[in-house]
Amino acid sequence: MGSRIGIVRVVQLGSLSTMSTQPFSFKLPLSRFDVGLLPGDARQIGSDRFKDAVIAHFVAQYAGKGENALVTVDDDEITVLTLPKGQAPLDFVMTMLQSGRLKEAVPYLESMAKTEPGNVDVLYNLGLAYSELGQLDEAIIRLKRVVQLAPTHSRAWTGIGVAYQRMGKAEQALAPLEQAVAADPTDGYGQRNLAALLMKAGRNTEALAHLQAARKALPHDAQTLFGLAAALESVGGDDNVSEADELYQVVIERWPASPVAEPARAARTALAQTNMRSKVGGGLRPDVMMYIAGALDTFAKLDVAKRQQITLEIALKGQTGLDINDAEAKYTLKSLPGQFSGMHLISIMYVGMKELDPDMDPGVDLSAEYEAARLIQKNS
Repeated sequence: MGSRIGIVRVVQLGSLSTMSTQPFSFKLPLSRFDVGLLPGDARQIGSDRFKDAVIAHFVAQYAGKGENALVTVDDDEITVLTLPKGQAPLDFVMTMLQSGRLKEAVPYLESMAKTEPGNVDVLYNLGLAYSELGQLDEAIIRLKRVVQLAPTHSRAWTGIGVAYQRMGKAEQALAPLEQAVAADPTDGYGQRNLAALLMKAGRNTEALAHLQAARKALPHDAQTLFGLAAALESVGGDDNVSEADELYQVVIERWPASPVAEPARAARTALAQTNMRSKVGGGLRPDVMMYIAGALDTFAKLDVAKRQQITLEIALKGQTGLDINDAEAKYTLKSLPGQFSGMHLISIMYVGMKELDPDMDPGVDLSAEYEAARLIQKNS
């Protein structure tokens, strides 16, 4: 039959000495509650009317003491939570949301939504919590109520669009995301989410404009910068691709542990590889063949442990990005003497990985140069 939840917010009365300074809660089995305290038509334990009346009873009891109380009633027990003087219920629940305790927070938010049906802050946070928990229909219902009450609530419009996206309904997501941007063009989250939808639809030029706006609002957001780089790359042109490469590098260096760091590394490697091949019309790179031949000679004189040390050091250095389009020898290794260009290091790493495990994916395709260098070495 579900549960009933209620909340009371009253003017604080009484002396401070009689008030708790910490939230206090207790549970009471339904079987131990005195139904004689309820109206005659509300004494059937477990009925909706019973639950509503129990809430009203405890709410009134604590209101008389000047305290804020949250009351929930399910099919088994009653839970009463009283808050310290001066603590607003929404502030109390926000601490749960901020610490990721979404399931714990939802019943309290539902409580406030029932007693304050016009409170857009409560409805908005309830909608977001449902969305994060995957209860997308529930999320959309609450967030649509927010925009009915506050048509310019851009974050609620964004939340509706995101919920539809999570449901796989891209067409239905577009209108609310456009509403979000129209309501507040300075809201970077609305701009970013609309751009992501446009990118999926192949509308890259439009997406780029929104991501450029999002960057102004969210200059230190990894996802925004990664999205902008991807849009620049998709639109194309030398200047755009160059800027995309720089932004991928920024993401890698500033947010190495973020979810978009690895995609940024992969994107940057793909860009560099495309550029590398374009310089020789798609053919073999003689300099890479030379680097690989040298690495084959070097590794032939070393044991497995030393090969692993060199390969791992280059791979770790590559985590922050190696410029393979600059021929200048500006990198050094602790495990190998000399100075190296980025392309030289990548070539050595490629050989190291292939010599240690032929099935390993080095992340860059130098297979043609590798096979050519090995063939030359074999025939020399």
